[in-house]
Amino acid sequence: MTELAEGQSIPLLYTAKSRERVVAGLSWDPRGKTSMMDRLKGDNQQYDLDITCFVFDEYKEYIDFVGAEAQDSMDQSGAIYHSGDDMTGEGDEEDEFITVELAGLPDDAHHIVFLVEIRSNHVFGEIPNPFVRIVDSMTHEELFKANIAEEDGKDSAAYIFARIYRDRTSKTGWSLHYIGDYPDISQIEDWGKYLTRYLA
Repeated sequence: MTELAEGQSIPLLYTAKSRERVVAGLSWDPRGKTSMMDRLKGDNQQYDLDITCFVFDEYKEYIDFVGAEAQDSMDQSGAIYHSGDDMTGEGDEEDEFITVELAGLPDDAHHIVFLVEIRSNHVFGEIPNPFVRIVDSMTHEELFKANIAEEDGKDSAAYIFARIYRDRTSKTGWSLHYIGDYPDISQIEDWGKYLTRYLA
């Protein structure tokens, strides 16, 4: 795995065979037992994080969205699909993930932007061991990984972590852009419009 700095892009070197699947995964640890004080304050929710993605064309126009809810779990082409909503973070593997079959994407899908949102009433500084990664589905090789629990994101509830995009200069035809941004979600009315700032 190549180490990336925020804002840097590299060729997405996945196995270009079969459906050409890459997987964007999200993991975090479950919450332990809540204390009496937590319950009195009404803070007894499990940590609920969601991984989602937005698809754009080459003109930066929003095309599609894939998320954890059943009605959003697959894009129109059927080439991008979600594992389903995990509201606890229990388990050893990815708690939620999105699979992208690059070979099956429509020609107008040029950018796929991945982000994480906290659905429960928490911020990243309260979540144990949250991280995201992108993996070659065939070889299980880790192509990208980022720890979300950074100091500058501890008070945030959203993390825009990466974009994969069509790139004629890449051997596979795709590249990976590490975004690494913690936006203030209270200022975002339309994710489809907001995310265009990350599209080159």
